[in-house]
Amino acid sequence: MTDLSSLLTDNKRDAVVADLAALADAAVGRQSGISGTAIKAAVAAAKKIDADIVAKGVNRMLPDVLGDLQPHWQAFQEDAEQDFGTFLAGRNDAVVDSLMAVADRNAESITVAPLAKAYNSLRGKGAKVISPEIPEFGRILQKHMS
Repeated sequence: MTDLSSLLTDNKRDAVVADLAALADAAVGRQSGISGTAIKAAVAAAKKIDADIVAKGVNRMLPDVLGDLQPHWQAFQEDAEQDFGTFLAGRNDAVVDSLMAVADRNAESITVAPLAKAYNSLRGKGAKVISPEIPEFGRILQKHMS
């Protein structure tokens, strides 16, 4: 049985990070309304500080994310389901809670005050942004596990 930590190897990590960062950027781009505008503005401001901030954030959190998702991956491999995205969607609340916990743990180490302020002000919207992306998130991981 393969372990999600295999995605942290040098020959896979960069591609996983690139795909997940692209997913995050697309998810932000799909936001609308007042909250969506605030989220887009916060990400744009962060990118002015560091153009690669999304990819760097994904890269930094990836080991924790994969560690937290390993039990889901193991259960998926024992299940008849063929699509990890669909499998995760059936456990959406638990997966979102896990991803938000990883984000919160990493947010504690933010040293750039404007970024910390933006995260704290938008933290409550995180689950709403992440939840619809869970199926594609799972598919990306499964693609790289193949």
